[in-house]
Amino acid sequence: MKSLRTRLLIGMIGSFALLLTVFGFIIDALIEYTLVREFDFYLETVVRTLAAAAEVDDTRIEVKLVPEALPDIPQVEGELFSQYWKDDGTILTKSTNLGDHDLPRFSVEEEGPQLQPVVLWDGRRARAAGIRFPVHPSKRIPAGSLPESGRGNEHLTVVVARDTTDLESHIRQVRWLLLATGVATMSVGAVVSIVVIRRSLRPLQHVAIGIAAIREDDLSARIPTAAIPEEIVPLVERLNDLLHRLNEAFARERSLTADIAHELRTPVAGILSTAGVMLSADRATVEYREALEDVRGIARQMRSMVDNLLTLARLDSQQGHLQFESIELRDVIETCWRGCRVRATARGLTFENTVPDGLSCTSDRHALSIVFVNLLENAVEYTNEGGRIWVTACKTDAVIRVEVANTGCELAEHQVARVFDRFWRADASRKDASLHVGLGLALVRRIMAALGGQATATSEDGVFQIDLRCPSDPVSPLHGMANARDDASCG
Repeated sequence: MKSLRTRLLIGMIGSFALLLTVFGFIIDALIEYTLVREFDFYLETVVRTLAAAAEVDDTRIEVKLVPEALPDIPQVEGELFSQYWKDDGTILTKSTNLGDHDLPRFSVEEEGPQLQPVVLWDGRRARAAGIRFPVHPSKRIPAGSLPESGRGNEHLTVVVARDTTDLESHIRQVRWLLLATGVATMSVGAVVSIVVIRRSLRPLQHVAIGIAAIREDDLSARIPTAAIPEEIVPLVERLNDLLHRLNEAFARERSLTADIAHELRTPVAGILSTAGVMLSADRATVEYREALEDVRGIARQMRSMVDNLLTLARLDSQQGHLQFESIELRDVIETCWRGCRVRATARGLTFENTVPDGLSCTSDRHALSIVFVNLLENAVEYTNEGGRIWVTACKTDAVIRVEVANTGCELAEHQVARVFDRFWRADASRKDASLHVGLGLALVRRIMAALGGQATATSEDGVFQIDLRCPSDPVSPLHGMANARDDASCG
């Protein structure tokens, strides 16, 4: 049952079988009803004719039969029997083919003929019609010729029966014909279903061949949809879209590998160069100390990059464990700024934290601190000399919005769209003089996604702004930012 072809074949054949069975029963019931109804109509006509043939003369009741007046059904044959009774049970007359046997007498009302199935004396099945009718004297009858109860109206009962052997034989023939027709139709339907299903599933084989032709080292190939049925086109389009995403992911992976190698090559080269210079000749203790300080600074740079890469890898594999608690945003930002204050003072930067007091959220303190540290360090690194950095926050019905902005932005619109890419920097010439290797903002966006929020960037009128939007619903899947406890609003 795992085969789609088998499922479709079973479904189609099962549907044919069900429809043929239902229609077969309906047709059989209609044909049987029609034949029986025609048979019963014949019996009703015969019994009415025989009732009309009964007359009373001066001394007795007699039945004058006119055989030519009896109807016949040429399609359905069968031996016909008839018998008359008085009300007291006396048999007046009966058909000669009954011999010494009698038909079963059943209770008959005067409203009209009554029909019912009967079994003859020899075991044959038959249908019988009976009617009770009054006989009016046609002439003067002497007193004593009829009983007192019959001097007014004498009632007779006549029963007509006909063998149903031929009728049942016709019904059986019809049923066998229906069965043979159904079997033949099922056989033809099964063959047609196999051919149709095989032709209908052929495009899937073409798709499989197209997928097999795609090489692992070249995911740029796409499966054409021109000759594919429209029902399969969405599947192929999704597959082509998946190939596109995989191709981009592999390209990013190759680029990431090259970027990591490039970023590690510079500090490693610095360490080797420093060690080579120190080992080339005897040096004073002060020179060795200075060289070790340079090596330690380079090692810190490498450790920072490795830590960021490790954090990104854990977030990508969803291995990080987040512990949510109530956090005062203003306090977290002030704490994160302390690590940037020395560098900002050296560059003559001013900082403003305008986050309202009491604006709190429910989030992971460590993860949120990494976000603000990277944002503030990035702002200190790239703000113009003597520039300004400021942080604002507000609450709406659905989210808490935090903005980190700085002056002196020189990014073009197409560059702003790439600030969250890994190892991307607008000023590549500064990479050897800075601890920033292009992972900070990438880490910010990934952490915000893990917290259930998002990070976006805009650049306008010389101001670079990072906008963090965190959900204010505390029961969201990742328990993102919770409701603030004040009435601050976004202006």
